[in-house]
Amino acid sequence: MQKVLVVDNNPVVLQYMETFLSKNGYTVKTAENGLIALDIVKDYIPDYVFVDLIMPYIKGELLVSILKERKDLSETSIIILSGVAAEIELDYIAMGADACIAKGPFNSMGKHISHVLNELAKNGSNQKFKQVIGLEDVFKRSITEELMVAKLHGEVILEGISDCIIELSIDYRIVYINNAALNFLNKSEKNVIASNLLNNIDSEWHGEIIDFLEKIKNGDTSKSIELNRGNEYFLITAKYLNSTKDNTIVLIIKDISLHKQREEELKKKISEREMMIKEVYHRVKNNLAMVSSIINLQLGESDNVEAVRALNDLRSRIDSISMVHAKLFRGKDLNNINLDDYIMDLVANLIDSFVHSELTIAADITFPEVAVDFDKAVPLGIIITELTTNALKYAYEGQVSGLISISYLDKGENIEIIFADNGKGLSSDLSVEGAETLGFNLITTLVMQLQGSVNVENKNGAVFTITLPRL
Repeated sequence: MQKVLVVDNNPVVLQYMETFLSKNGYTVKTAENGLIALDIVKDYIPDYVFVDLIMPYIKGELLVSILKERKDLSETSIIILSGVAAEIELDYIAMGADACIAKGPFNSMGKHISHVLNELAKNGSNQKFKQVIGLEDVFKRSITEELMVAKLHGEVILEGISDCIIELSIDYRIVYINNAALNFLNKSEKNVIASNLLNNIDSEWHGEIIDFLEKIKNGDTSKSIELNRGNEYFLITAKYLNSTKDNTIVLIIKDISLHKQREEELKKKISEREMMIKEVYHRVKNNLAMVSSIINLQLGESDNVEAVRALNDLRSRIDSISMVHAKLFRGKDLNNINLDDYIMDLVANLIDSFVHSELTIAADITFPEVAVDFDKAVPLGIIITELTTNALKYAYEGQVSGLISISYLDKGENIEIIFADNGKGLSSDLSVEGAETLGFNLITTLVMQLQGSVNVENKNGAVFTITLPRL
């Protein structure tokens, strides 16, 4: 008894073919897509295979080509059952098929099937039907013709793009692959169709690919993964397609090696730039330290009290600027420093350098972790230096201990930096704007530079409230 395999995604056609052929003495097996058909012919060698052209998973034309290359199917005749024979020109002989029958009314189609099978039985593979059989029973449909043209356009686009596109069944068997993906895998289409994706990719990718595809099947479409093959880098995305006919995963592999190369080059340039900037900060810090050391030498040689006081003030201002460069040099961020850390170190250094053994000064600094850029850190540092130096020199005369407190308040669009000491306070008629000392002039100038304002009052000591736009 001769064997037949019918491959068609239409269950009505499958049922008709099975019933019709069984009544005519054939053993019949059916498959609703190309994947199932290829599984069947692993241990079932049919004498005849009927193949529909338009099917999910593997298109009929490719299935015919794969079957024709099988040595154990060399005596098998392949007949195309086409539902679009009236709308497109079919070179079915070039495809490798022996005959093509147009799908039409079952009564007419049954007669054509019997005729083709009888002729093939008589003449075997020598029999070639040069024309589509049954065209007289069907009519051309314009909508089908338009759909076939659109399908052809889509296929041309997919085959021409540079990204790799691989369509997979839910058990990861390849059902479609474009030219770019074939080049990527370095394999032919017939060798990869119906095979498992994992059999075609690098083994070190397997774990990540499986985890990724499982997430895609579970509805996570927002993710992508990046994998490399030597010096080649690939971005992999996927989309799960769920329809009434079939469920597949479309895998897109994009070569991002050039992007990675440019990214690495950019990182290298940025790193080199950062090293150069850090070197500049380091040299400026060293130069300022040298100036500070020269001032120290001058201090040791001078007996003039006013000169010593002026030199000490100048050294403190230089040290505050030097500390900004030191922190930028040591930090990860080349443009910003942590204001809280900077202020605490700055005030601690000033207290250590100014306070004598008879006076003990504590500092209470309450700052959040606020990052400020270089252009704001320097004037802020000098302002705090002037206020601290002034307090250390004048606020605690006749006292054995004192407290300097500096706090930061967030006021929405503005912030307030409040500097307070618990010393003797300021003269009641003193205003910062009207003061003629260099220190107060510096404070006023730098606060204005930061587009802020300063207010002074006596409240158990001097209290300076500096209001600034948000840093």
